[in-house]
Amino acid sequence: MKNNRNFSSFEGSQRRRGTSLPIIPIALVLLLVALLAFFWSRGGEQPQQRVEKVIPAEKLGQ
Repeated sequence: MKNNRNFSSFEGSQRRRGTSLPIIPIALVLLLVALLAFFWSRGGEQPQQRVEKVIPAEKLGQ
């Protein structure tokens, strides 16, 4: 009985592991970029609020 070396159980598992490993660093980079974009969008300029000053009657008459 001949052993077929092309279909070893070790080769199949290495192929599966090899394709799943790059997904983790890519997902971490995408998560970091999303967090940076989120914090950047929350910061920046704040909308201006109207400030009403009390002007005394003497200054209004001048």
